[in-house]
Amino acid sequence: MLDKIDFAKYLPQMIEDIQGLVRIPSIRDDQAATSEAPYGPEVRKALAFMHGLGERDGMRVGDVYPYTVHIEPQNSGSKQRVDIVSHIDVVPVGASSNWTKEPFGAEIIDDRMYGRGTSDMKRNAILTYYAAKILQDYQVPLKNNIRIVIGSDEESDMTDIPQYVIKEGAPDFAITPDGQFPLQIGEKGATTWNYAGELNLNTIIKSIVGGAGANVVASEATFIIEGTTNPGLEAYAKDKGWSIAIQEDNGDTKMTVYGISAHASTPEVGDSAITRGFEIIANNYHDAFADKWTRLFRLYDGSGFGIARDHQIMGPLTINQGVIEKTEEGHISFTIDVRYPANITEPELTAAFTKEFPDIPFVKSFDTPPILSDVNLPANQLLLNTFHQHFPDHPIEPIISGGVSYSKVMPNCVSFGMNFQHDAHVAHQADEYIEMDTLEALLKLYTDAFIQLGQADQLR
Repeated sequence: MLDKIDFAKYLPQMIEDIQGLVRIPSIRDDQAATSEAPYGPEVRKALAFMHGLGERDGMRVGDVYPYTVHIEPQNSGSKQRVDIVSHIDVVPVGASSNWTKEPFGAEIIDDRMYGRGTSDMKRNAILTYYAAKILQDYQVPLKNNIRIVIGSDEESDMTDIPQYVIKEGAPDFAITPDGQFPLQIGEKGATTWNYAGELNLNTIIKSIVGGAGANVVASEATFIIEGTTNPGLEAYAKDKGWSIAIQEDNGDTKMTVYGISAHASTPEVGDSAITRGFEIIANNYHDAFADKWTRLFRLYDGSGFGIARDHQIMGPLTINQGVIEKTEEGHISFTIDVRYPANITEPELTAAFTKEFPDIPFVKSFDTPPILSDVNLPANQLLLNTFHQHFPDHPIEPIISGGVSYSKVMPNCVSFGMNFQHDAHVAHQADEYIEMDTLEALLKLYTDAFIQLGQADQLR
């Protein structure tokens, strides 16, 4: 069947549609939220963009308004439902000074398309949509219903997909193209703690503003330090090779620290501007606040809290202190994001944090335990076999992710691509990009996988 499909003819319009979606700055905006746009107007606009594609191409289009859109080929079957779930919301841009390309320009330079959300995951949403469109265009016989589901709150609280499942029911099987090949059959637990209260520590740090999100390694943080500039601050940063900017501010010192952004599931590929800043201060002043934060958070393995763990299958625990704000009056708010394997529990983590912050109230804005799918499920084996046929030189062993995808909230869901294990980690980072020369091969793979899933007698 695949040899009858002219994949190349789809590429120009598909690329144009990826660019169109990337150019919508679909960052969650609670201040501008309304009942019709619960995550803000730009997120709503991106969701409407996908709805419009389905109508343009004569697909079946529905929605669970205002949370999700779902799109199906007109020739989809009805025996079993397979959902392919993507998201169109993106994380904030972060420090604009770290970008060398326009964050929402979708520029194509040297066979790469640059922009926030290119990799995570607007390419993936559009490409899987086109794979489903091909099923309709070529009238591929389908026993099962192949349904593209577009969510809008994956990067924040994932309150969208539960609304979809309530209305539409659970799929018989689902994939999200929001991870690594060949197949992610499990994910670590993920919990986010949001602290807000009074800081009961003596400190020369008058105020701090840093970070773009709990699940993002901070790329920029600004500290106001009491008193005129200590030359040791700049010297320490220079010795480390870190970028900072220092200026006098009404008799105090304003220090802006730049880090390396990364996804919180892989903090080791980034370096937090927040913890860099605390380390600089701790090594130049006897400051209880800076000392404590450096001890607790500078290492991303949780050893500062005594919670470091490693798991033979699921890998190590990681911690990210993603956002912090301290006022001159002493009020502090901050987030802690932990990705943890099965040999530690959320209550153990909470107890460790409570020991260090006994007087600061917290709420958990996100809390999901580890998950693991049976690799021997017929649908999982189908995906592994299909991937191996297209990419025989790639490792075929299923993997466990430290990320949080819709697999956590969509029943019967695994993560299938769209990144390769050798790809650079660019999600949530400055100058995020996708490689243009991979698009046709990926389109062939997903089209083939959808044909196999659409014709399968047994999925689970």
